[in-house]
Amino acid sequence: MTLYPYALFFHVVGVLGLFISIGLEVTAVFRMRAAKTTTQIHEWMSINSALEKILPASAVLILLSGLYMIFTGWGWSHAWINLSLGVLIVMGILGPVINGPRIKAIHVAAEAAPDGPVPASLQKPIFDPILRAYVLIPAFMALGVVALMILKPDWIGSVVVLVLAFIVGTISGQLPRRTPHKAQSVARETPLQS
Repeated sequence: MTLYPYALFFHVVGVLGLFISIGLEVTAVFRMRAAKTTTQIHEWMSINSALEKILPASAVLILLSGLYMIFTGWGWSHAWINLSLGVLIVMGILGPVINGPRIKAIHVAAEAAPDGPVPASLQKPIFDPILRAYVLIPAFMALGVVALMILKPDWIGSVVVLVLAFIVGTISGQLPRRTPHKAQSVARETPLQS
């Protein structure tokens, strides 16, 4: 009896966990930017404890099940496999290197901030431009890897998919976002037309 279907199942579960983690992180980062009080910041920061468990477990599931499928079925001669593994490793390194210190800076500033409106000392790490620019890149890179898993393109196709995912992720991180506060201000200033 082959274990391949079970490995594939755990691989998919790992991918689902990865997307849940990425979604929670993106949501937390952008909701903190819209927060009005330090209490709201603390609420969104509490998501990090869940992320610290879900993300590594998902990465391990993806890696172990993926390696099993490579060694028992696919082999190393496919571009989409090699590049997908490379992206997983790079994301696993860059996440803690880029986001880790910035999330920690928000946590430290939030702990030091008094209850009430978000002070400037806390706004500074929350509005870190690198954090905002990077936070969407892993989401699009992971989506690119899913495209590779499904389409199984050659080297050129695989590189094109990942480059497009990186470009879209980078551009998305640069797009202006309106916070709910700004959106409400605009709504109040714009009269309703009948």
